Amino acid sequence: MTRVEDLRADYEVLRRLLETAEGSAAAAIARERRIIGQLLEQLERPTEVPLVDQLASRRKSKTKPGGAADRRRKSG
Repeated sequence: MTRVEDLRADYEVLRRLLETAEGSAAAAIARERRIIGQLLEQLERPTEVPLVDQLASRRKSKTKPGGAADRRRKSG
């Protein structure tokens, strides 16, 4: 089993326990479930950066702040 599969299994066990839990036990289970959910999101997030994001980051790194205003101030 991989880490993601282990976490997903724990997440489901906590879901079943939460159905019958009450009071502080329910709060603790809900908290653990949120933490596991966040971990799953991070682990399942695609590692590839979309091409649009790559192009945008390149464009930002090439332009200086106020570059367009500097060009307008220069005379002929």
